[in-house]
Amino acid sequence: MQIEAQNVSEFKPQKENKGLASKTVNIIRTTQRNNIELTAIADNKANVLLTLNALILTAIIPYTLRNSELILGTYYYVPIIIATVTCFLTIYQATLVLIPSDFDQKRIGADPDARPSPFFFGNFYKMRSSEYYDYLEEELKNPNVVKAHLAQDLFYIGRRLGIKMARIRTAFTIFLIGISLTLLSTFVVLIFTPNF
Repeated sequence: MQIEAQNVSEFKPQKENKGLASKTVNIIRTTQRNNIELTAIADNKANVLLTLNALILTAIIPYTLRNSELILGTYYYVPIIIATVTCFLTIYQATLVLIPSDFDQKRIGADPDARPSPFFFGNFYKMRSSEYYDYLEEELKNPNVVKAHLAQDLFYIGRRLGIKMARIRTAFTIFLIGISLTLLSTFVVLIFTPNF
């Protein structure tokens, strides 16, 4: 009983610090969760763009093949080329959003000497289980190291999200400009080719 009382008194000051640390960890986890939800939204937008442009290409290609003589004999090939290039570029950008990160590529963060986080699967998916357990046990000994790993994960999730959002914006810009040019060129061709 005496030993138990002594142990409890030893851990009392750490309990107060732990409460502060848990608030910090909760903030980091909430931010991580928000970033992951935003990443899912970016992926959904990329899927929509990918599907829409694939459908447009599916309509353009058979139409072009069926009416190749008319298209090549007039300027109708101009809007078709613009639409096709627009679809391919948009699909390319949307695919870049959906491609998983290269986990083998060296990550460059604020601290290049920082040890990799044991909480992110990309850092340990090639480890043996015994190697991972040993590494995890070592990293969990210090609460400050745990917080640093959570912050590191937050940084990489946020950076990946920023790249996704920038590519989604580029894809939408390409799509809007391309569709506008396609409609404009179609209108111009119709004016100058009234017998269509």
